Amino acid sequence: MPAILYVGDAWSASWSICGWLACRLANLEVEVKSIFLYRPETKGEIKAVSPSGKLPVLLDGETVIWDSMAIAEYLWELNPQGHIWPHDFAARCHARCIAAEVHREFEEVRVAMPMNLVKRWPIRNGLPSIDTRMNGPGVKGGHQGVRQGLLRMEEIWRDCRERYGAGGPYLFGAQYNFVDALFAPMVSRFVTYDVKAANDVAPYIDANIDYPPMQEWMARAESDAEVVGREVAMAFP
Repeated sequence: MPAILYVGDAWSASWSICGWLACRLANLEVEVKSIFLYRPETKGEIKAVSPSGKLPVLLDGETVIWDSMAIAEYLWELNPQGHIWPHDFAARCHARCIAAEVHREFEEVRVAMPMNLVKRWPIRNGLPSIDTRMNGPGVKGGHQGVRQGLLRMEEIWRDCRERYGAGGPYLFGAQYNFVDALFAPMVSRFVTYDVKAANDVAPYIDANIDYPPMQEWMARAESDAEVVGREVAMAFP
């Protein structure tokens, strides 16, 4: 029987997309089951399958793996010849450093600019016009903290493309890998909130969005938005 991957709403569950893309990169056949968020029964449904009470979670036989990073490492252990990490040792070390930073940092961006794949926000004064979130709890430094996070992402993309990006549109060249997957929710924020990236990194945003499995997830997001009610999705956050 195939493994089961539990994910949240595709239009807003930013970590779920990372776990799902990891499965695609590892060529693991999975049955994807959605647990829709923001419903009375959601917490209980997630807790029934995930020890942490969060998504995504992968059930592979008797093995339970929660958290996108853990899922990616598990899949790499199963298939080191897949595309979770670059095959070159130095590039793989660099990729893991970036992955750890993405997993640990950018909380200001996540809180102020939640992922929403079916909505577009207008811009005011160079940043999305969501002041109540920009200055809300968890957003250190308000607008400046968010701006610093966005600039740090661009710095990572620029440096990685210069070091390893020759031969293709992704961070490590021709092959999309798990670092690109971790940035998938982030590049979507640049689109949702119409953030203007520097000219030298803007093509990377387009390439990540255009990656065929990413397009597949975005189609899933549209379908999930219809299930929960498009008015609900458009009212978030």
